Amino acid sequence: MLKKFVSRRSLVIAIATGLGLVTPQLSIAQTTVAKTSTELPIVESAGLEPDLNVPWSELVSVNDPFEGNFLAVFDRNDLQDERSRKVISLWSRNSIRVLLSTNQRVCSGSSDYFFYNWRKWGGTCFNSTTAMTVRQLYVKVGDRIVLLTGENGNFPVNQELVTALKNAPDGNANIRLVLEGGETVDSEIGQETVKVWREIY
Repeated sequence: MLKKFVSRRSLVIAIATGLGLVTPQLSIAQTTVAKTSTELPIVESAGLEPDLNVPWSELVSVNDPFEGNFLAVFDRNDLQDERSRKVISLWSRNSIRVLLSTNQRVCSGSSDYFFYNWRKWGGTCFNSTTAMTVRQLYVKVGDRIVLLTGENGNFPVNQELVTALKNAPDGNANIRLVLEGGETVDSEIGQETVKVWREIY
């Protein structure tokens, strides 16, 4: 199920009901805060999935029914490999979520060797997407490498990483995923996402 994404939600009603109860100076301040809030896209879940439909590499306000409201940035990198894998990540002040998905071609009735006969015998093929479990995450920012250990692709952010992300130089950053079983997958975080890090951390 695709996560719902609401763009530029208006807070005009809430502001209008409160303006009569504040001083003119406070009213101006509230209007400024409200304007800033309405400029952010709102994503209604912090969950990750392969076909996620969100603004990528852009500061968003996540309004999750279980985790509350927080600022974050979503990043996606399609790996150029035979399994059409992609790395999707969500970066927020307290945690990082990472999802690695892979596509597999599954055919009924036979094996790849008999592709000609599938069609002849009425066999069908379809693409199946599988999520891989990420156990460790290396984040390389400039010359600094920070190792995070988490559970089910969810990694708590420590102060060392906060400092690194906040001061990240321009350009792409590198990450390495360590999967269950020990396989490693290298990926990149785009330069536009790196710029947003400075607004979050």
